Amino acid sequence: MARKLEIHPSEMENGGRLLMSKQIRILTHSFLDAYNNRLDRVFGGGLERYIVDLCHVITRMGLAPEVHQLGYKQSFSVEMDGIPVHGYSCEEQDRTNVFQGMATGANAPVIYASFIWKPMQYRSDGLIISHGINWDHPLDNVENKKMIGKAIQGALDQVRTVVSVDTHFLSFTRTVCNLKYPDQMEFLPNFVDTRHFHPIRKKNNENGRVRILFPRRISWERGVIPMMVAVDDLLTNYPFLEVEFAGDFQEGELVHRAFSRWFSVHPHQDRLRKMTYNFHDVAKAYQEADIVVIPTIFSEGTSFSCLEALSTGKAIVASNVGGLNDLILQGYNGYLVNPHADEITDVLRFLVTDTEECKRLGKNARRTSLVFDRKRWMNKWEKILYRHFHNVGYTW
Repeated sequence: MARKLEIHPSEMENGGRLLMSKQIRILTHSFLDAYNNRLDRVFGGGLERYIVDLCHVITRMGLAPEVHQLGYKQSFSVEMDGIPVHGYSCEEQDRTNVFQGMATGANAPVIYASFIWKPMQYRSDGLIISHGINWDHPLDNVENKKMIGKAIQGALDQVRTVVSVDTHFLSFTRTVCNLKYPDQMEFLPNFVDTRHFHPIRKKNNENGRVRILFPRRISWERGVIPMMVAVDDLLTNYPFLEVEFAGDFQEGELVHRAFSRWFSVHPHQDRLRKMTYNFHDVAKAYQEADIVVIPTIFSEGTSFSCLEALSTGKAIVASNVGGLNDLILQGYNGYLVNPHADEITDVLRFLVTDTEECKRLGKNARRTSLVFDRKRWMNKWEKILYRHFHNVGYTW
């Protein structure tokens, strides 16, 4: 249940300040699909899903969330399911300055939901969310990574609270940076609605088909290229196999164009499927699959796709990148591999021919998912926000 904030002014670090506005501003580089000029839909990524449910937490507390995002090609002000969303046009070279400016005029604490890796000025009452390390890019240079470390130290010097969705970033900050407060970092992994994403008893599989699901955006960092290489091998050697790609994309990106071309001329196209689902309907894609592949190359937190696969009781093959190591226990609820096509292919060859192993992994996956249930996540976020408001001196 939602609670009213009750803090005595003498207990606050900065003295009491009445929260005059109940509007809590969330700043993000992406929410509505400004990439493809589709402002009638939330873009289908993990960050966007996270913000949707964070808005539910804020609303449950009796506050009013509003989302401010980069609009890229245009500025806009619309509503999505009762939440005001404001977009700010920007050129690529101006994105950091525009993002920083989105906090201007806020009369309540600001939640910075992205861009922690960019040097900028933060409000002292701000709260930052890290959705995972995205500077583990295999081609990035050491000097750039050092600069990012300095930017994160700058962020830690300016704000009271940083929420990390994985232990990867938590370990990074404790190793590379200095923390101002012993409780400055909050670890809260991502979540899954275990009631909605649940296992189903599949119909009798008379044709012996096995389905592999890739539930990720069609992008380089999400591992679509090694997945395509693995699929070429698997479809050639296992005629009972079918593969579904179920993820969003940015129209015109090179990787998406390459994927579209590959898909359109594939010799086994009759056993390939490409779908885009909303956050609710994607549960069906997991339930109809036998094996789920999460082959991230870089930039990964505690993946929603992995959590949803766990919750629907599927055998999982995931790369050992970022927060995936917080979710998969090797050989218990899935298999972790290096993000290379050969290793992904080898494990999939084993699983597509061993249905009993898939069932064993799936049962353990479902057990694991219960620890990450959405209700627990929402309750923990309420506690974090109450504590943060307390620490920066707000009451209402």
